[in-house]
Amino acid sequence: MAFSQRKIHEIFVHFIRARDYTETMKKKKKKQKGLRFLYASMAVFVAMLVCVLVLLVLNAKGGKSVRTVEVPVTPEPTATPTPRPTRSPIPVDVDYTAVHDTRVKVYIKETGELKEMYMEEYLIGVVAAEVPAAYRIEAIKAQAVAARCYTVRKLRHDGCATHPEANICTDSSCCQAYATEEEREAQWPEEYPYYFSVICKAVMETAGECMLVGGRPIDAMYHASSGGWTEDSENVYKNKYNYLRSVESPYEDDKYQNVTVTFTRREFTEKINAAYPDAKLTEKGLENEVQIESTFPSGRVESMRLGGTKQPGTKIKKTLKLYSALFTFEITDDEVIFHTKGYGHGVGMSQSGANGMAKQGATYRQILSHYYTGVKFGIIGRDFNIYDD
Repeated sequence: MAFSQRKIHEIFVHFIRARDYTETMKKKKKKQKGLRFLYASMAVFVAMLVCVLVLLVLNAKGGKSVRTVEVPVTPEPTATPTPRPTRSPIPVDVDYTAVHDTRVKVYIKETGELKEMYMEEYLIGVVAAEVPAAYRIEAIKAQAVAARCYTVRKLRHDGCATHPEANICTDSSCCQAYATEEEREAQWPEEYPYYFSVICKAVMETAGECMLVGGRPIDAMYHASSGGWTEDSENVYKNKYNYLRSVESPYEDDKYQNVTVTFTRREFTEKINAAYPDAKLTEKGLENEVQIESTFPSGRVESMRLGGTKQPGTKIKKTLKLYSALFTFEITDDEVIFHTKGYGHGVGMSQSGANGMAKQGATYRQILSHYYTGVKFGIIGRDFNIYDD
Protein backbone atom coordinates (compact mmCIF):
# COMPACT_ATOMS: atom_id res chain seq x y z
CA MET A 1 0.00 0.00 0.00
CA ALA A 2 1.50 3.25 -1.05
CA PHE A 3 1.49 6.33 1.20
CA SER A 4 1.85 9.81 0.01
CA GLN A 5 4.53 12.05 1.44
CA ARG A 6 1.92 14.16 3.18
CA LYS A 7 0.43 11.08 4.85
CA ILE A 8 3.80 10.00 6.12
CA HIS A 9 4.37 13.48 7.62
CA GLU A 10 1.02 13.37 9.44
CA ILE A 11 1.82 9.95 10.89
CA PHE A 12 5.21 11.22 12.10
CA VAL A 13 3.62 14.30 13.75
CA HIS A 14 1.06 12.12 15.56
CA PHE A 15 3.88 9.90 16.77
CA ILE A 16 5.84 12.87 18.17
CA ARG A 17 2.74 14.24 19.92
CA ALA A 18 1.98 10.84 21.44
CA ARG A 19 5.54 10.55 22.77
CA ASP A 20 5.47 14.09 24.26
CA TYR A 21 2.12 13.38 25.91
CA THR A 22 3.46 10.20 27.43
CA GLU A 23 6.55 12.00 28.82
CA THR A 24 4.40 14.80 30.22
CA MET A 25 2.13 12.37 32.03
CA LYS A 26 5.12 10.56 33.50
CA LYS A 27 6.60 13.81 34.85
CA LYS A 28 3.26 14.84 36.27
CA LYS A 29 2.83 11.54 38.08
CA LYS A 30 6.41 11.70 39.42
CA LYS A 31 5.84 15.22 40.69
CA GLN A 32 2.58 14.21 42.35
CA LYS A 33 4.32 11.24 43.94
CA GLY A 34 7.09 13.54 45.29
CA LEU A 35 4.52 15.95 46.73
CA ARG A 36 2.66 13.10 48.41
CA PHE A 37 5.93 11.93 50.05
CA LEU A 38 6.70 15.45 51.20
CA TYR A 39 3.21 15.91 52.64
CA ALA A 40 3.43 12.54 54.43
CA SER A 41 6.84 13.42 55.93
CA MET A 42 5.56 16.76 57.17
CA ALA A 43 2.54 15.07 58.72
CA VAL A 44 4.77 12.60 60.61
CA PHE A 45 7.02 15.44 61.84
CA VAL A 46 4.05 17.49 63.06
CA ALA A 47 2.63 14.45 64.85
CA MET A 48 5.95 13.81 66.62
CA LEU A 49 6.24 17.46 67.62
CA VAL A 50 2.70 17.40 69.06
CA CYS A 51 3.54 14.29 71.09
CA VAL A 52 6.67 15.88 72.54
CA LEU A 53 4.77 19.04 73.49
CA VAL A 54 2.02 17.01 75.16
CA LEU A 55 4.57 15.02 77.20
CA LEU A 56 6.35 18.20 78.30
CA VAL A 57 3.06 19.77 79.42
CA LEU A 58 2.08 16.65 81.36
CA ASN A 59 5.49 16.47 83.03
CA ALA A 60 5.37 20.16 83.98
CA LYS A 61 1.94 19.68 85.58
CA GLY A 62 3.15 16.80 87.71
CA GLY A 63 1.91 14.12 85.38
CA LYS A 64 3.70 10.93 84.65
CA SER A 65 7.36 11.68 84.14
CA VAL A 66 9.19 10.68 81.05
CA ARG A 67 11.50 7.80 81.73
CA THR A 68 14.82 7.77 79.98
CA VAL A 69 16.47 4.44 79.52
CA GLU A 70 20.22 4.70 79.57
CA VAL A 71 22.18 2.16 77.66
CA PRO A 72 25.08 0.99 79.81
CA VAL A 73 28.45 1.81 78.35
CA THR A 74 31.33 -0.48 79.10
CA PRO A 75 34.28 1.70 80.18
CA GLU A 76 37.51 1.29 78.38
CA PRO A 77 40.02 -0.70 80.38
CA THR A 78 42.58 1.48 82.19
CA ALA A 79 46.12 0.58 83.00
CA THR A 80 46.58 -0.63 86.58
CA PRO A 81 48.92 1.81 88.38
CA THR A 82 52.19 0.33 89.49
CA PRO A 83 52.15 0.13 93.31
CA ARG A 84 54.74 2.26 95.06
CA PRO A 85 57.39 0.02 96.59
CA THR A 86 57.40 0.04 100.38
CA ARG A 87 60.33 -0.78 102.62
CA SER A 88 60.19 -3.57 105.13
CA PRO A 89 60.41 -2.64 108.81
CA ILE A 90 63.84 -2.71 110.38
CA PRO A 91 64.16 -5.57 112.91
CA VAL A 92 64.16 -4.04 116.39
CA ASP A 93 63.36 -5.38 119.84
CA VAL A 94 60.95 -2.92 121.46
CA ASP A 95 61.17 -3.37 125.23
CA TYR A 96 60.43 -0.19 127.15
CA THR A 97 61.82 -1.57 130.42
CA ALA A 98 64.90 -3.46 129.20
CA VAL A 99 67.29 -0.81 130.59
CA HIS A 100 65.17 1.10 133.12
CA ASP A 101 61.51 1.37 134.04
CA THR A 102 61.18 5.11 134.65
CA ARG A 103 57.64 6.37 134.16
CA VAL A 104 56.58 9.84 133.08
CA LYS A 105 53.32 11.73 133.64
CA VAL A 106 52.50 13.41 130.34
CA TYR A 107 49.82 16.04 129.79
CA ILE A 108 48.36 15.52 126.29
CA LYS A 109 47.56 19.00 125.02
CA GLU A 110 45.14 17.89 122.29
CA THR A 111 42.84 15.90 124.59
CA GLY A 112 43.56 17.38 128.03
CA GLU A 113 44.40 13.87 129.25
CA LEU A 114 47.05 13.15 131.88
CA LYS A 115 48.72 9.94 130.78
CA GLU A 116 51.43 7.96 132.53
CA MET A 117 53.79 5.93 130.36
CA TYR A 118 57.27 4.49 130.33
CA MET A 119 59.91 7.04 129.39
CA GLU A 120 61.14 5.11 126.36
CA GLU A 121 57.55 4.70 125.14
CA TYR A 122 57.02 8.43 125.52
CA LEU A 123 60.25 9.21 123.68
CA ILE A 124 59.09 7.33 120.57
CA GLY A 125 56.28 9.86 120.23
CA VAL A 126 58.63 12.76 120.91
CA VAL A 127 61.25 11.74 118.37
CA ALA A 128 58.57 11.06 115.76
CA ALA A 129 57.27 14.60 116.22
CA GLU A 130 60.57 16.42 116.55
CA VAL A 131 62.55 15.21 113.52
CA PRO A 132 61.65 13.79 110.10
CA ALA A 133 61.79 9.99 110.12
CA ALA A 134 63.60 10.24 106.78
CA TYR A 135 66.65 11.72 108.57
CA ARG A 136 69.76 9.58 108.87
CA ILE A 137 69.53 7.09 111.73
CA GLU A 138 72.50 8.61 113.61
CA ALA A 139 70.81 12.01 113.60
CA ILE A 140 67.60 10.42 114.91
CA LYS A 141 69.58 8.67 117.67
CA ALA A 142 71.12 12.01 118.62
CA GLN A 143 67.60 13.45 118.88
CA ALA A 144 66.51 10.54 121.08
CA VAL A 145 69.36 11.16 123.52
CA ALA A 146 68.75 14.91 123.59
CA ALA A 147 65.01 14.41 124.18
CA ARG A 148 65.74 11.91 126.95
CA CYS A 149 68.07 14.38 128.68
CA TYR A 150 65.40 17.08 128.45
CA THR A 151 62.82 14.73 129.95
CA VAL A 152 65.11 13.70 132.81
CA ARG A 153 65.71 17.37 133.65
CA LYS A 154 61.95 17.89 133.87
CA LEU A 155 61.68 14.92 136.25
CA ARG A 156 64.56 16.15 138.41
CA HIS A 157 63.23 19.66 138.73
CA ASP A 158 59.78 21.25 138.75
CA GLY A 159 58.13 19.38 135.88
CA CYS A 160 55.81 21.13 133.45
CA ALA A 161 55.46 24.86 134.11
CA THR A 162 51.94 25.17 132.68
CA HIS A 163 50.56 21.87 134.00
CA PRO A 164 51.88 21.26 137.53
CA GLU A 165 50.20 17.85 137.76
CA ALA A 166 52.41 16.60 134.91
CA ASN A 167 56.12 16.02 134.55
CA ILE A 168 55.99 17.20 130.97
CA CYS A 169 53.45 18.18 128.28
CA THR A 170 53.07 17.76 124.53
CA ASP A 171 53.04 21.50 123.78
CA SER A 172 56.30 22.25 121.96
CA SER A 173 56.17 25.90 123.03
CA CYS A 174 56.31 24.71 126.65
CA CYS A 175 58.05 21.32 126.67
CA GLN A 176 58.50 18.92 123.74
CA ALA A 177 56.40 18.02 120.73
CA TYR A 178 54.74 14.61 120.76
CA ALA A 179 53.01 12.52 118.07
CA THR A 180 50.33 10.02 119.06
CA GLU A 181 50.02 6.70 117.24
CA GLU A 182 47.17 8.10 115.11
CA GLU A 183 49.25 11.15 114.20
CA ARG A 184 52.21 8.97 113.28
CA GLU A 185 50.03 6.83 111.01
CA ALA A 186 48.73 9.98 109.33
CA GLN A 187 52.27 11.31 109.02
CA TRP A 188 53.55 8.17 107.25
CA PRO A 189 50.44 6.79 105.50
CA GLU A 190 52.25 4.59 103.00
CA GLU A 191 55.29 3.49 105.00
CA TYR A 192 54.18 3.57 108.62
CA PRO A 193 55.70 0.17 109.58
CA TYR A 194 59.09 1.14 108.16
CA TYR A 195 59.34 4.64 109.65
CA PHE A 196 57.97 3.49 112.99
CA SER A 197 60.70 0.85 113.10
CA VAL A 198 63.32 3.52 112.37
CA ILE A 199 62.14 5.65 115.30
CA CYS A 200 61.96 2.61 117.58
CA LYS A 201 65.47 1.59 116.58
CA ALA A 202 66.84 5.05 117.42
CA VAL A 203 65.16 5.07 120.83
CA MET A 204 65.82 1.45 121.78
CA GLU A 205 69.49 1.46 120.75
CA THR A 206 70.10 4.50 122.97
CA ALA A 207 67.71 3.43 125.75
CA GLY A 208 68.49 5.12 129.06
CA GLU A 209 71.40 7.11 127.60
CA CYS A 210 71.89 10.74 128.61
CA MET A 211 74.59 13.40 128.37
CA LEU A 212 76.26 14.27 131.66
CA VAL A 213 78.35 17.09 133.03
CA GLY A 214 79.78 16.51 136.50
CA GLY A 215 77.77 13.27 136.66
CA ARG A 216 74.44 15.07 136.19
CA PRO A 217 72.19 15.13 133.13
CA ILE A 218 72.34 18.33 131.14
CA ASP A 219 69.58 20.60 129.86
CA ALA A 220 69.84 19.40 126.28
CA MET A 221 68.16 22.18 124.34
CA TYR A 222 67.73 21.80 120.59
CA HIS A 223 66.16 23.57 117.62
CA ALA A 224 65.33 22.98 113.96
CA SER A 225 68.05 24.95 112.18
CA SER A 226 70.77 27.34 113.39
CA GLY A 227 71.48 29.17 110.15
CA GLY A 228 75.18 28.29 110.35
CA TRP A 229 76.03 28.99 114.01
CA THR A 230 74.34 28.01 117.26
CA GLU A 231 74.01 30.49 120.14
CA ASP A 232 75.33 30.79 123.69
CA SER A 233 72.55 29.96 126.14
CA GLU A 234 72.77 33.24 128.08
CA ASN A 235 72.17 35.26 124.91
CA VAL A 236 68.72 33.70 124.58
CA TYR A 237 67.81 32.55 128.11
CA LYS A 238 68.83 33.82 131.54
CA ASN A 239 71.13 30.91 132.46
CA LYS A 240 74.65 30.36 131.23
CA TYR A 241 75.68 26.74 130.69
CA ASN A 242 79.22 25.93 129.66
CA TYR A 243 78.00 23.00 127.60
CA LEU A 244 75.65 25.25 125.59
CA ARG A 245 78.25 27.28 123.67
CA SER A 246 77.99 28.75 120.20
CA VAL A 247 79.47 26.38 117.61
CA GLU A 248 79.54 26.28 113.84
CA SER A 249 76.90 24.16 112.13
CA PRO A 250 78.24 23.84 108.59
CA TYR A 251 76.19 21.02 107.07
CA GLU A 252 72.68 22.41 107.29
CA ASP A 253 70.56 21.96 104.19
CA ASP A 254 66.96 23.01 104.78
CA LYS A 255 64.36 25.48 103.59
CA TYR A 256 65.03 27.90 106.44
CA GLN A 257 68.52 28.97 105.34
CA ASN A 258 67.21 31.99 103.45
CA VAL A 259 63.70 33.21 104.21
CA THR A 260 62.22 36.59 103.29
CA VAL A 261 59.42 38.21 105.30
CA THR A 262 57.88 41.40 103.92
CA PHE A 263 55.76 44.09 105.58
CA THR A 264 54.33 47.27 104.12
CA ARG A 265 55.67 50.37 105.83
CA ARG A 266 52.29 50.83 107.48
CA GLU A 267 52.10 47.22 108.70
CA PHE A 268 55.57 47.37 110.21
CA THR A 269 54.93 50.73 111.88
CA GLU A 270 51.64 49.59 113.38
CA LYS A 271 53.06 46.27 114.65
CA ILE A 272 56.04 47.87 116.35
CA ASN A 273 54.09 50.76 117.88
CA ALA A 274 51.47 48.34 119.20
CA ALA A 275 54.12 46.14 120.82
CA TYR A 276 56.37 48.97 122.02
CA PRO A 277 54.44 52.22 122.58
CA ASP A 278 57.64 54.13 123.35
CA ALA A 279 58.91 53.46 119.82
CA LYS A 280 56.57 56.04 118.25
CA LEU A 281 57.65 55.10 114.75
CA THR A 282 56.42 57.15 111.79
CA GLU A 283 55.65 55.58 108.47
CA LYS A 284 57.71 58.16 106.55
CA GLY A 285 60.67 58.25 108.92
CA LEU A 286 61.59 54.56 109.22
CA GLU A 287 64.98 54.96 107.52
CA ASN A 288 66.16 57.14 110.42
CA GLU A 289 64.21 55.44 113.20
CA VAL A 290 65.04 51.73 112.76
CA GLN A 291 68.55 50.32 113.12
CA ILE A 292 70.36 47.17 114.26
CA GLU A 293 72.73 48.40 116.97
CA SER A 294 74.62 45.20 117.85
CA THR A 295 74.89 41.52 116.99
CA PHE A 296 76.35 38.48 118.73
CA PRO A 297 79.34 36.64 117.21
CA SER A 298 76.86 34.12 115.77
CA GLY A 299 75.30 36.93 113.72
CA ARG A 300 72.05 37.03 115.68
CA VAL A 301 70.70 40.45 116.53
CA GLU A 302 71.55 41.47 120.08
CA SER A 303 69.90 44.89 120.13
CA MET A 304 67.75 46.88 117.74
CA ARG A 305 66.76 50.55 117.97
CA LEU A 306 63.12 51.22 117.18
CA GLY A 307 62.48 54.93 117.43
CA GLY A 308 62.44 55.81 121.11
CA THR A 309 63.16 52.29 122.40
CA LYS A 310 65.76 49.52 122.17
CA GLN A 311 64.73 45.88 122.08
CA PRO A 312 66.66 42.57 122.01
CA GLY A 313 66.61 40.58 118.80
CA THR A 314 64.77 37.72 120.51
CA LYS A 315 61.82 40.03 121.21
CA ILE A 316 61.79 41.40 117.67
CA LYS A 317 61.74 37.80 116.42
CA LYS A 318 58.67 37.08 118.54
CA THR A 319 56.87 40.35 117.73
CA LEU A 320 57.25 40.00 113.98
CA LYS A 321 56.92 36.17 114.03
CA LEU A 322 60.27 35.67 112.34
CA TYR A 323 61.81 32.21 112.12
CA SER A 324 65.06 33.34 113.72
CA ALA A 325 66.85 36.24 115.44
CA LEU A 326 69.57 35.79 112.83
CA PHE A 327 68.25 38.47 110.49
CA THR A 328 69.00 41.57 108.47
CA PHE A 329 66.51 44.03 107.02
CA GLU A 330 66.08 46.64 104.32
CA ILE A 331 63.62 49.48 103.81
CA THR A 332 62.27 50.38 100.37
CA ASP A 333 59.86 53.07 99.27
CA ASP A 334 56.91 50.81 100.09
CA GLU A 335 58.14 47.93 102.26
CA VAL A 336 60.25 46.72 105.17
CA ILE A 337 61.90 43.42 104.21
CA PHE A 338 63.52 40.98 106.67
CA HIS A 339 65.93 38.25 105.61
CA THR A 340 66.29 35.43 108.15
CA LYS A 341 68.51 32.35 108.46
CA GLY A 342 67.62 29.30 110.55
CA TYR A 343 64.57 28.35 112.57
CA GLY A 344 64.25 28.40 116.32
CA HIS A 345 66.12 29.80 119.32
CA GLY A 346 69.50 28.55 118.12
CA VAL A 347 70.69 27.04 121.42
CA GLY A 348 72.10 23.51 121.60
CA MET A 349 71.78 20.97 118.81
CA SER A 350 70.61 21.96 115.35
CA GLN A 351 68.45 19.12 114.08
CA SER A 352 69.20 20.01 110.48
CA GLY A 353 72.90 20.26 111.28
CA ALA A 354 72.81 16.89 113.04
CA ASN A 355 71.40 15.30 109.92
CA GLY A 356 74.06 17.01 107.84
CA MET A 357 76.79 15.62 110.11
CA ALA A 358 75.24 12.14 109.87
CA LYS A 359 75.40 12.39 106.10
CA GLN A 360 79.12 13.10 106.50
CA GLY A 361 79.51 9.86 108.48
CA ALA A 362 79.33 11.16 112.07
CA THR A 363 77.93 8.90 114.81
CA TYR A 364 75.25 10.12 117.18
CA ARG A 365 77.81 10.60 119.96
CA GLN A 366 80.04 12.62 117.70
CA ILE A 367 77.07 14.78 116.75
CA LEU A 368 76.11 15.35 120.38
CA SER A 369 79.69 16.05 121.46
CA HIS A 370 79.89 18.74 118.78
CA TYR A 371 76.78 20.61 119.81
CA TYR A 372 77.09 20.08 123.60
CA THR A 373 80.56 21.10 124.73
CA GLY A 374 82.46 18.81 127.13
CA VAL A 375 79.69 16.28 127.80
CA LYS A 376 80.08 12.63 128.79
CA PHE A 377 77.57 9.83 128.33
CA GLY A 378 75.84 7.73 130.96
CA ILE A 379 72.96 5.28 131.41
CA ILE A 380 70.03 5.78 133.80
CA GLY A 381 70.34 3.46 136.81
CA ARG A 382 73.91 2.49 135.99
CA ASP A 383 75.86 5.76 135.80
CA PHE A 384 73.41 8.05 137.56
CA ASN A 385 70.03 8.05 139.28
CA ILE A 386 67.41 10.46 138.09
CA TYR A 387 66.43 11.85 141.47
CA ASP A 388 69.89 12.00 143.04
CA ASP A 389 71.53 15.42 143.36
